[in-house]
Amino acid sequence: MINIKFLDEESIKQADVKRISSNILEITGVDQNISGFHLITDNGDVFGKYEDYTTLYRTLETGFQLSNDGSVYVEPEPTPVPDPEPYEPTLEEVQEAKVLEMNAAQQSTIEYGVDVQLTNGTTEHFSLTQYDQQSLMGLQTLVDAGQESIPWHNSNEEEHCKFYSNADMALIITTALAYVTYHVTYFRDLRIYIRALTDKEDIQSIQYGDPIPAEYQSEVLQTLSQSGESA
Repeated sequence: MINIKFLDEESIKQADVKRISSNILEITGVDQNISGFHLITDNGDVFGKYEDYTTLYRTLETGFQLSNDGSVYVEPEPTPVPDPEPYEPTLEEVQEAKVLEMNAAQQSTIEYGVDVQLTNGTTEHFSLTQYDQQSLMGLQTLVDAGQESIPWHNSNEEEHCKFYSNADMALIITTALAYVTYHVTYFRDLRIYIRALTDKEDIQSIQYGDPIPAEYQSEVLQTLSQSGESA
């Protein structure tokens, strides 16, 4: 599922978006809408604009298909026809499909969260949903103010909220922000690398977390990787 915002709606919804051909996209999981749309990251950034997909190509039981060239689906005549040649996506379509896949993987990885070793030597896991990230940014003000007991929670839903010391909360926030920064940086470099490749099989074989060749790594990614902030 991915965040989608139709141009005539204020709300952001979640749906499955799949490319069917060079001019047709299939959308499932939301009500039919033909106003065009944007794909939105969990941070609210637009990473895909599909404003010209405003023609209802076909209605399906599970969703609908849109075209960007005015074409609509025509039910074939009930006469035998040769099997069509399988559609071969273009290089750009393969690249953008992989970018969408990697973006979803990035968001999932960030939201799963990070382990933090506290000052007493124990390790706790903290999820990093968009809400968690915003809350931690707010708690930074309490750390900066020197408050010694700061309420927060780890990702274990069977545990109650509890008070963390100023030092522990500083560790949690610093580790979390470094983790998010690394994955945002890694994805941006990975996206550049994907769009530079010209072999479709090489592109399709990429998995999130694969090493990026040095020539496609930013100075920021190289620095973060060397400092171990990818953990």
